[in-house]
Amino acid sequence: MEYASVPEPPGFGELSKEEQVRYLQALWDRIADRPGEFQVPESHLSLAEERLEAYRRDPGQARPAHEVLDRLAKRGR
Repeated sequence: MEYASVPEPPGFGELSKEEQVRYLQALWDRIADRPGEFQVPESHLSLAEERLEAYRRDPGQARPAHEVLDRLAKRGR
């Protein structure tokens, strides 16, 4: 799949990586409010199913999203 070049929103480059991820998540949430407008690739659905099964087998291994984002933000410092 080829991706189109998209101009960076004003101020995006000045955000921390954590803030950039949160910004992207907010955009995704807006897109996801209208799920019928796009198709999710089968490979994405399969991966989500695999991860859900892994979670069901061992829920203790799961981490809240904010913990993961915080860990990733610390890596970038």
